[in-house]
Amino acid sequence: MSLNVVSEIRPGRGQVFAVHFSTVLGHGRDTNATFWTGLEAGQGYTAGPEQSKSNCEMTALSAPRRREDWFIALTFAAGSVGFTAAFFLRELDDPVGLAVIVALAVLTEALSVRLYFGGWVSVSFVGTAMAAVLFGPPGAVTTAGAIALTGWMTGERDRRKLLFNFGHEAASAFLAALAVMGVGAVAGTTVPLAPLSLIEGALAALCLYFSDGVWVAAIISFTSSRNVRVIFRENIGWLLPYYVGFGVVAGALAVIFHQLGVAAVAVMVLPLVLARYSVTQFVERTRENVVRLERSNEQLHRAYVEIRDMSEKLRDAYTGTLESLVTALDVRDQETKGHSVRVAQHALDIARLLGISDEEELLTIYRGALMHDVGKIGVPDAILLKPERLTEEEWTFMRRHPAMGYRILAQVPYLRPAAKIVLAHHERWDGHGYPRGLEGEAIPLGARIFAVCDTYDAIISDRPYRRGQSPDAALAEILRCAGSQFDPQVVEAFEALFPRWKQESAGQTPRPLLYLPAWRQEDDDATGRAAG
Repeated sequence: MSLNVVSEIRPGRGQVFAVHFSTVLGHGRDTNATFWTGLEAGQGYTAGPEQSKSNCEMTALSAPRRREDWFIALTFAAGSVGFTAAFFLRELDDPVGLAVIVALAVLTEALSVRLYFGGWVSVSFVGTAMAAVLFGPPGAVTTAGAIALTGWMTGERDRRKLLFNFGHEAASAFLAALAVMGVGAVAGTTVPLAPLSLIEGALAALCLYFSDGVWVAAIISFTSSRNVRVIFRENIGWLLPYYVGFGVVAGALAVIFHQLGVAAVAVMVLPLVLARYSVTQFVERTRENVVRLERSNEQLHRAYVEIRDMSEKLRDAYTGTLESLVTALDVRDQETKGHSVRVAQHALDIARLLGISDEEELLTIYRGALMHDVGKIGVPDAILLKPERLTEEEWTFMRRHPAMGYRILAQVPYLRPAAKIVLAHHERWDGHGYPRGLEGEAIPLGARIFAVCDTYDAIISDRPYRRGQSPDAALAEILRCAGSQFDPQVVEAFEALFPRWKQESAGQTPRPLLYLPAWRQEDDDATGRAAG
């Protein structure tokens, strides 16, 4: 559970290498941050034709790299000051005993267990906590320095990693030893005796946890531009109980060492070796499952992306088919060309103004408005294209088209919600509409919205038996019929949108429309969509 910074160097293009700083936590790839660095001089470098690209990378990353270098330099300076000051606070009275503790700490660090995602875990900080309890600041910083050097020698020998690890390890060990000295001063003794040593060990471990944790989270923040507190909470916070528990163990081992001397080495080595063995067993037994779960997750993600893309294509194909059908209706009835597309656009405007934001509901309203006249396929041309006013018998036949349209659309499962709008698009708010005589809110909201939009477009558009009227005349008529033919709330929304609609030329068909969900509207211009 020691908190260090390790590096993993992988060859890149040319002479470029990616260096990953990560904590030993091994909690996933998101804890790793990448920056480009040269193999020797620490500068971005590539050879041959990729030189210019590398120079761009160097320029873009030079400022963050300088901040990282300054932070590493300050960390090393803090550790050096703490390391030096430690030897002025207390004399080292048992160098042989300290050598034994250092050897144990070095051994545990050298036997660190590699985790799933490139991190390392060890219990070497127990040696630092023991040294702080037994030998004060000099012992703590010496042990911490030895741990940092061991990590550098047993891993990739990156000098920046060594400087940073030595700095934060030595500074943290110095602070932990000061805390132990404070407890000893309050208790009036520096002799490791239980239960005082247990408290001192736990306190030393807590100091190491918070100090090392903040330093490591900070360097990850510098290299990944993530928040320090978030990094600490997600990647380091879970280690707190382990540090406290092993801190108590360190205090107990300090008491045993004080009582039995070097002979206690065997006693101390055993739990540390067992701890490493347990961690190794756990890691090895779970590595295969973790890798298998990762692969399954990647496969599921790819399948999700493919299904989502296919769903989008199907939706576009469905809507394109509808618009093609509307185009066929326009070819049959040239006098109402573009009517359905205009009404569908206006219906969406009112729906959004009324607070409808659900994409499926908007799509249903769009489809219902677009396909409202599909039932006229069953109306003979002699009636549909008659240039004079219809007789009562002809009107009776014409009034069948909502039910015809409903029967056509209801055969398609994804169009059934829209089919309800088609069936009710000639109902009236006062209940005097057709085909079922629905009243008030019993009429689907999409049909109530459509009724206003349809009437407005019908009034301002030319018909075989009359000329279209002005938008102001259409507004006056719709306001007059609010509460009788139309839902008053929908009329209010129409009145708010009227100034913008009025600017449209009478009978003008808006840009060919294919309804898109909000999250895809930004790509509308690039896709060149058409209604036909």
